[in-house]
Amino acid sequence: MVKGVEDLRTPLQSSLDLEKQIRGSIAGFMMPQFVVDLPGGGGKRLSASYLTYDRKVGISTFIAPAVTRGKDKLEKVYEYYDPMWSVEGQ
Repeated sequence: MVKGVEDLRTPLQSSLDLEKQIRGSIAGFMMPQFVVDLPGGGGKRLSASYLTYDRKVGISTFIAPAVTRGKDKLEKVYEYYDPMWSVEGQ
């Protein structure tokens, strides 16, 4: 997360809502890919590929299948945080 640009970030729910609204209304090849850039080396993942998403606290989890950890080659779970201004109760 880059310091000083919190107001420029988009909540995950916004990208999910936008995708839902335009999917099926335009040609498939024109459909944009909505992604989140996971902190900590998780890379870019499709927004809709989240494992869990708690809208109330603004935390979603993702797995980056190509990134493993430890000798057991476990998939690492990455957390993505919605901007603070979008979280309920803030």
